[in-house]
Amino acid sequence: MIKIDGHTQHLGIIGYPIEHTFSPAMHNFISEAVHNNFIYSAYLIPPEQLENAINAVRALDIKGINVTAPHKVEVMQYLDEVTDTARELGSVNTVVNRGGKLYGYNTDADGFCMMLEKNDIAIKGSNILIIGAGGVTRPTVIRLIDNGASAITVLNRTKEKADSLADDIMKVKGFKINTTVNSFDFDIVINTTSAGMEPQENALPTDSISEISDLSFINENTAVVDMIYNPSETRFLKESRERGAKTLNGLGMLIYQGIIAYELFTDTKLPSNIGELIQREVFNR
Repeated sequence: MIKIDGHTQHLGIIGYPIEHTFSPAMHNFISEAVHNNFIYSAYLIPPEQLENAINAVRALDIKGINVTAPHKVEVMQYLDEVTDTARELGSVNTVVNRGGKLYGYNTDADGFCMMLEKNDIAIKGSNILIIGAGGVTRPTVIRLIDNGASAITVLNRTKEKADSLADDIMKVKGFKINTTVNSFDFDIVINTTSAGMEPQENALPTDSISEISDLSFINENTAVVDMIYNPSETRFLKESRERGAKTLNGLGMLIYQGIIAYELFTDTKLPSNIGELIQREVFNR
């Protein structure tokens, strides 16, 4: 049980909506596990109140906040400094208050890559397929490039959106993203869409991709990653597992981006097994 007293320091997450978040359970577990006197809360902040909310972080001396949809881009204009990495990735999900000066970071894509590493899925030299070209795809692609991916293909329901992303990545990283399939010999396949999540539990992310007629390209040599973590096994992961693929849901991304953010908030180096503890004690998995 966290003891709240006059020395307790505050952390939180802002978003709209926010009721679904698991972040308070995760961060408060960490504080209790390492005996840090911090408490973490969720704040429902509509877009028109974002500037006031950021001012409140300074006024109330909240030590740090996570930022979720729809604020990850807009929040950048209200911060004192944004790291070069966050600017390159194009969004901020972590804000640290150091003496009233607010610093913006992005831990999402690093959390994703850490999840792959912890599960022995090698990025370096891999041929990767990403399904979906939404907001999470750009920072993910950039970090995969930074970690040595040899080829990346992005397929989207509307090809124009994938092409636009590819043009942007070429300008930012000088790396050519494929938006059509040259070969189905992929080492890693990643779903970034909402297909498989309520109310689309029976959907496959490939349903809206004209170039993919079935999952026959997935086999025992493929690692299949779904950024969805609720349900823990989507239809996409289930059918991929039945084809022999190594499968992984997005819970690890949530956990590891949170660990990186907590270390920034509190200037604490967490134990190496904290991710496994969170997965077992907070998420019962």
